[in-house]
Amino acid sequence: GDTSSSAPAGGSSAAGDSSTAAQSITYWSMWTSEEPQGKVIAEAAAAFEAETGIHVNIEWKGRDITTVLAAALDGGESIDVFDDDFQRVSTQFSSYCHDLEDMAAAAGYEDFAVAALPTAVRRWAGSLVCIPYQPYTSGVFFTMSSFEAAGLVDEEGNAIVPTTWDEFLTTCKALKDAGYTALAQDDAYTMYTYGFLLARLIGQEAVSTLAKEGGWAENEAAKQAAQAIVDLKENGYLSSTSPDAYPAGENEIGFGTASMVINASWVPSEITNNTDCDETWGFFNFPDMGGTDPATVANIGAQAMAVNKNSANAQAAFDFIMFITSGEWDQTMALETSSIPADTRNTEWPEMIAGVRDGFNAQTDVYDWNMGLNDNADIKESLTAYLAQLFEGTMTAQEFVDSMDALY
Repeated sequence: GDTSSSAPAGGSSAAGDSSTAAQSITYWSMWTSEEPQGKVIAEAAAAFEAETGIHVNIEWKGRDITTVLAAALDGGESIDVFDDDFQRVSTQFSSYCHDLEDMAAAAGYEDFAVAALPTAVRRWAGSLVCIPYQPYTSGVFFTMSSFEAAGLVDEEGNAIVPTTWDEFLTTCKALKDAGYTALAQDDAYTMYTYGFLLARLIGQEAVSTLAKEGGWAENEAAKQAAQAIVDLKENGYLSSTSPDAYPAGENEIGFGTASMVINASWVPSEITNNTDCDETWGFFNFPDMGGTDPATVANIGAQAMAVNKNSANAQAAFDFIMFITSGEWDQTMALETSSIPADTRNTEWPEMIAGVRDGFNAQTDVYDWNMGLNDNADIKESLTAYLAQLFEGTMTAQEFVDSMDALY
């Protein structure tokens, strides 16, 4: 068939040129060969070889790549391409990466990239050191069946979604009245929920400063965000067992007893795989709290592929990355893994996350994972413990901020 759609802009001459220099490239993958992502990549690598004559030697490292990659690169291991979380590649591993600005410009990459992603890479690394793929977004995911049962749909059958925190609480009440746990909450994501509340109020930079320097009790927003959690619990909008041991909370949605969860766009697929449910999924951006940030800022992330700065086959490696992360294979990756296309020309979204598209396209800026709370590793363990008590209903907002200040 015609594969020109996945060749670099301007035809496949770039791939043709590099094939004289490289008969094979080595790619260390963050996936396993059994995962849906791994299966797509293996098929794409075979198609790349058929088109260019360049064999891709794939070493399936799984998530261990984060711990083994630096030592391998330091040791001079022959690696041309590697991938990991895009923020980790752009920060922790950026010194090992080939600068891709010129090759990306030649390939017309910016013409079809999801703009927020390369913007974030450059903010962290100073230049384009990797190509993000399989992006995710975040916000509130819910089942249409629960919204229908609670009367939260219009005459056309579209979900009536909240945009402000007050509207969100009204939505929670309607769901509770219909017999649902309004909001599922797992222990693995307590910092995520609190981080969203806090960043909406004061912005990520101020959250980061608070995490690093303290001053929680003097910070009205820190207490207000904690009180929001206390109120959710007291009003019965969270389950009596929250925070649940992951993934028990989110699985309640699949089992039909809970409605909404604050998470990233892999969650519908995850819940469906865990519970074998057959739900239609809805989505809305995390509500506006009337603070610094509007509802159009979200934790948007991705994985990313990078070229080793010491690769002798940099152009071939880059061509392989483009082959996977744009055109036909990016569309295949999105559909096979229920994820968002990285190439904006690919307009077919997986049915499971089709409801995310409008919210995703409305987003204007990016939060890091946990919205700045991760910027002080020393407090993570205690913060997680105190947040668990907030979600259990065994700690007040004042006790929470006082306990946090005692850590500094």
